[in-house]
Order: sequence, then structure tokens, then C-alpha cells
Amino acid sequence: MDVDRVHSEELATWKEKYMAALFEMDKGRLNQRITEAEMAVAKRTRELFQGDGDTSSGTQLRERKALEAAFYALQALRSIAQGDRGAARRSFAA
Repeated sequence: MDVDRVHSEELATWKEKYMAALFEMDKGRLNQRITEAEMAVAKRTRELFQGDGDTSSGTQLRERKALEAAFYALQALRSIAQGDRGAARRSFAA
């Protein structure tokens, strides 16, 4: 099995879901996209943590930092999305 190809596929999986959440225009689907991206980020983080390879390699360090940044960005996006829904509810109640 080609290790570089597998790593590239794993990177693409979480990154694609992350990008899909960031650029989701349908507010009805945004929460689902965020959840999917969070799960993919968590899965990849676990894979890196449990991996047999050299965890101090530059590539893994960069990916770990990217995963951490993605996690915080998704939390911020969720907070903003929930704030938008709260604002919509308040406007209907008024």
C-alpha cells in the first residue's frame, strides 16, 4: 500500500468536509456540515495520535496544526450559526 497516497486521501477527507462546512450557503444544512467536519477532524486527529509513524515529522506537525485550527474555526462557525438562528427566533417573537 502506498503510504503517501493513503495520507493524501485521509487529508482530503477531513479537509473536504471542513471546506464544505465553511462554504455551505444553505443555513438549513450548515449545522449538519459542521458536525460532519468536526467528526472528520476528530477522526483524523485520533489517527495521527494513534499512528505508528514518526509523529514529529514536519508533515504531521503541519497537519496537526491545521486540524487544531480547523477545529477552532468550526466552533466559531457553529457559534455564529447558532447566533443567527437565535436572532431569527427573536425577530419572529417580537
